[in-house]
Amino acid sequence: MARGLISILSGMDGRHGLSRRAFLGATALGATAAMLPSLGCAPHRLPAARPVPAQRVTTTSDLTTQVLAASPLPRFAAVTPGPSDVVVDPAATYQPFYGTGAALTDSAAYVLWNYLSPAARRSLLAELFAPGGPCRWGMLRVCIGSSDFRSEPVGYTYDDLPSGRTDPGMNHFSVARDRAFIVPVVREILAANPAVKIVATPWTPPAWMLASGTFEANRCTLSTRWYGAYAAYFVKFLRAYKALGIPVWAVTAQNEPLSAVFLQLSQSHEEAFIGSHLGPALASAGFGDVRVLALDDQWTGASYGTGVLTGAGRYVSGIAYHGYAGDPSVMSGSRSAHPSATLHLTEFRNLVKESLATQMAGTAGGYVAQGVAAGASSVMLWNLALDQNGEPNQGKPGRLGVVTVDSSTGAITRRTGYYALAQMSMSAQPGALRCAATTFGAAYVAYQTYPDAVTTAALVNPDGSVVLYAYNGHPSPATFQVVDARTSRGTTVTMAAGELSTFSWPAGQ
Repeated sequence: MARGLISILSGMDGRHGLSRRAFLGATALGATAAMLPSLGCAPHRLPAARPVPAQRVTTTSDLTTQVLAASPLPRFAAVTPGPSDVVVDPAATYQPFYGTGAALTDSAAYVLWNYLSPAARRSLLAELFAPGGPCRWGMLRVCIGSSDFRSEPVGYTYDDLPSGRTDPGMNHFSVARDRAFIVPVVREILAANPAVKIVATPWTPPAWMLASGTFEANRCTLSTRWYGAYAAYFVKFLRAYKALGIPVWAVTAQNEPLSAVFLQLSQSHEEAFIGSHLGPALASAGFGDVRVLALDDQWTGASYGTGVLTGAGRYVSGIAYHGYAGDPSVMSGSRSAHPSATLHLTEFRNLVKESLATQMAGTAGGYVAQGVAAGASSVMLWNLALDQNGEPNQGKPGRLGVVTVDSSTGAITRRTGYYALAQMSMSAQPGALRCAATTFGAAYVAYQTYPDAVTTAALVNPDGSVVLYAYNGHPSPATFQVVDARTSRGTTVTMAAGELSTFSWPAGQ
C-alpha cells in the first residue's frame, strides 16, 4: 500500500461549468468582475519559513510503493567521504532558487474550472501553491492569448479582427475571453499564495500582424512594421491583468520561436523586438520591473538565448528553456557568459506511452536535478491539469498533465511530474540558493540518454538548512554517504533503483 504525506483524493464531486462561449453570451463584460473570486482588501502576510527537519522524503518510480514517504534522517556522525559519496558544500553557492510550478493553459484552467467543485479546486490549488501546504509551488506560467492546449478548435488573441482590418492603436484589445475560467483560477492561485511569480508567454501575435493573415499555420512571420504595435499589445495585457489583481513577474517574447509551431522569430528579430520596442515600451509604461526572458525554447537553442541577452542589452534579464531537445548542461555556458542573468526551465511534459520509470528518469533525474544543477532558478512543467484522455487539446494527443482530473467524477490522479516537483519544493525556503553537491552518471539528453547513477541538486536555505534532491538512475540499489562539508559529518543511505529522495537537515546536524 502506498505510504506518504499526501492522501490520494478520489471520488470528488465533478462539475460541468459554462463554456467560454456560454459565459460570454450570458454575462455582460462590465459585470464579469463580480463572478471572479475576491482576493480581499486586507494585506496578506505570508507565514514564516518552516524549520526544515532532519528527514528523508521518498517517492518510488512506480508511484505506489512509496509516495512522498517521510522518515527521520539519522543524526550525522563524523565520516570520511569516499569516491562514491555525495558531499554537499553549503558554502559554495550559485543561483537563487525561486521555486517550481506549471502552466495554467486554457486547457488546464478549463479542466479545473469545469470538472472540480469549487471546494475541491481550491483544496487542490492550496495543496500545490499555499506556503504552508505540502508542495509550496512558487511559479506559474500563463499564456498571452491561447495556445495549442485550449478548449476551443480555433485559437484567439486579444485583438482579433475580420480579415483585412488592422488595429495598430489596440482599440479593440480585450482580455474578456480569459475571464470565463482562466482569470478566476489564477486569482484562486494568488489567494492561496500571493507571492507566486507569474511568467506570461504568447504563442502568436494577432493574425493581422502576420504575413499569412492567420496564426493557425506553422512558421508564421511577423512584419517588422508591427513591432511597435506588438509591444503595445504586451503593455495592454499587463495593464489588463494588473487591473484584475494579477501581477505578472516576467514575460517572454515568443513561445518556441525556433521550433515555430506558431510564430517563427529569428535571433536578430527577437533582439530587435525586445531591444528597440518591447523593453522601452514596458519601461515607459511603468512596467520596467517586469522581467523579459529570451528564447523560451529548447536547450538546443542556447546560442540564440545568449545572443539575445547580448543583443538586447539591459532589457533582457534571463533565458527560458524547454526540455524536449538537447541537454541541460548548455545552461552552464549561458550562465558563464552572462553571470547576472537568471535561467529558467519553463516547459516539459510526460507522455502516456512512457513507462513510469522513464518518466521519473527524465523529469526528476534529467529535467529537475540536472537542470537546477546546471543553473536553473525555477522549474516549471507544461499543463497543470488535463482530463483522463489528455484533453482538451488541439492535435496534441498522448500528453499527461501534472495532475489528471476525471471529467465525470472529478477524481484527481497525481502524476510523476507532481512528485518530481514536490520533492524539490517542499523543503526549499524563499531565498534559497543552489549549492555544490557531488553528482554522478550520464548527462541527460532529452529522450535519448537518461541518468544512470545517483544524480543530484542541492539547495541551502537562508536558515542554513540543506535540501539534497537525489535520483538513483542505476538499475540496482545504491548505497552511499551523504556528507555536509561544513562539519565533515554525515550518514549512510541506500536508494532503490529508480528512486527519488530528498534529504534535508538543519545547520549543525
